[in-house]
Formats: sequence, structure tokens, C-alpha cells
Amino acid sequence: MFKRLKQAHNRFFGVGEADTSVPVLDGALKPNSLLETADVFFERQGLEDMAINAAGQLVVACGSELIRFDADGSQHVIAQLPQAIQALAAFRDGLVVSTGDGLSFITGALDGKQVHTLGGQAVHCINALHQGPNNTLLISVGSNKVRYPDWPTDLLSRGNSGSVLQYDPDSESCQIKAQGLAYCYGVCSDGERIIASESWGHRLRVIDAGRITVGPSQIPGYPSRIALASDGGFWLTIFAPRSQLLEFVLREDAFRTEMMQTIEPQYWVAPALSSGSDFLEPLQQGGVRQMGILKPWAPPRSYGLVLRLSKDLDPLYSVHSRVGGHHHGITAACEFDGALLALSKGSGRILRIPFSDLDLQA
Repeated sequence: MFKRLKQAHNRFFGVGEADTSVPVLDGALKPNSLLETADVFFERQGLEDMAINAAGQLVVACGSELIRFDADGSQHVIAQLPQAIQALAAFRDGLVVSTGDGLSFITGALDGKQVHTLGGQAVHCINALHQGPNNTLLISVGSNKVRYPDWPTDLLSRGNSGSVLQYDPDSESCQIKAQGLAYCYGVCSDGERIIASESWGHRLRVIDAGRITVGPSQIPGYPSRIALASDGGFWLTIFAPRSQLLEFVLREDAFRTEMMQTIEPQYWVAPALSSGSDFLEPLQQGGVRQMGILKPWAPPRSYGLVLRLSKDLDPLYSVHSRVGGHHHGITAACEFDGALLALSKGSGRILRIPFSDLDLQA
């Protein structure tokens, strides 16, 4: 009885589990247009992830291909897989990728090795990889219930079956470092800690000596992959924004269930990697074009954002592509050749921002 009264109180006043507020973009997250005005380093639809190999070359996952960039700017397809690549990382002297069927090791001493089960179970939603302590592989699993392309279903189903795994290809052992995460979509290690993104929880998790704590939280978007910065900090990509409309929908179970059963997924009230190209997209107050212009401060359905974190995980500054921009859906970032590279999955572009431009934001 008391529980029902408390729920009714919270819904009436919009507090507790009924709170639909979203953190504002301020301080280190103050909006700018650095991503929108950045140089386009590479453009192709299907871009997914990036890594720097042992030779210091940039390797990009695009569709089912791995593309290597040589020092003279030339591009070479070094591998063609039977399925679309979901994640990519440099591992030891080679590379490792994930697809819907598991892991594939490419080039290096482990070239040709394939892994279809981890801990005796098939894993279909591996979305991030990183070389961890003692030459092991850290694996981010978004969900045990949906495949990688179906992440909106996991969000609207209030999924919490994500996990962080640590795999040793020499012994074939696999340890669960964290589980029960609300869509894990990024993992990284600085040699001391493991940092993981918990997208639907809008926060980072820190795994240190077997203890799991909450890192930065109340992020105004859905965090995804994490990359090491040269000074010991981190680059955190945020692939989609939060909005009050979506926070409201997530609390309306009957509406959400009917929407998912009767409407095509691309028209759900859900975050997106890009927006503005289809007049059937769900609208919200303040987000309708006025005089043919979508205001940069309008409520977002898609957004571009990379957040710079210190070694202590304190936010330092960020780079943005705002609501009216095109470089949305940032799913990967890395440092390369004196610049930050950011992969916009929404626009199919890799963007380049020189460090000298970033110094002005610090």
C-alpha cells in the first residue's frame, strides 16, 4: 500500500522514478561546433570503428571490410569478412574484430583464429574491444537478448543484460568482470582500472581490483566507446542524446509496448544516429523547423559529442555537432597524427580536429 502511494506521489510531482529531467550541456559540456566544422578525413557509408595497429597505422572497420591507411594517405582493404564488423581493436601484434558470430583475429601471430563462444555461450552483441592487462582481451557485450543492430529494442525494453568479459586467447579462459549492465557499449583499461560505458544508465563503471564502482554519471547522452588519451586521460564518445520526451516514454510502459508492436522501428520515439532526412520521424515541441531552420538548441533526436576526461575521470572539455548539424552518432574516437579523429556513424564520415584547436577548449 505504501509503495503504491509513493509511486502515485512521485508521478504527480514528477520526482523519483517519474523524473523526466535531463542534465544540461554546460561547463565542460558547453556546446560548440568543432565537430561540425572539422575537416573530413574519410567518408564512406557503413563506418563503425577505428584502431591504431602495432605499426602506428590507422585501421578502419567499414561494413564487412577492414581498411588500412598508409603514411602516404593510400588506402588498402586488408580483410573482407562474411558479416558486418561490430567492433575493432589492435591486439598484440595484430587486430581483432567482432561480428554477429563472435571474434576473428586478423594479421599477427593469431591471424585466422576465430572464437564463436565465450564461457561456453554464443555472444552476438559484442560492440567494443580493447587490449587489457597481461595481453588479455577486454570485451564489451551490450546485451544477451538482442543483436547489435537492435539496440533501440534493448533501450525501450529497459534491458540490463550487458557485461564486461576478459578473454585470454592462449588459455581460452573467459572471466566475467561485470554483468547486469544497462547496455555496456565501451571498455578501456589504463593498466590499473577497467572503465566501461553503461549506456542506458548514462554513466561509466570503474572496475578496480574486483570492485565495481560508479564513475561519471548523469551524462546528458548515451555513452559508447572509450579510447585512451596520450596523457593518461580518456576520450568518451556519446552516440546519442537524452531528451525529456524519451525519458517520459521510458516511464510509460503501456504506450511503449504498443508503439513497439504497431510502428516500424525507425519511427519509434527513440534516439537515433542521424535525423532530419525523413518527414515521418517523431517530432517534439521545439524541434520542428521554423522558417526552414532547425535551431541548434532545439530538443535533439540525434547529436554529435566527444567528451575529454582526465585520468581521474573528471570532464575537461568536449567537441560537438549540434542539433542542426550533420556529424551525429559518434561511436569511436582516437588520437592519430597530431589530431583527434572522431567517427560519425550517422554521417558516414571520419572527422579530424588538430590538437591545436582542442587546446583552445581545455
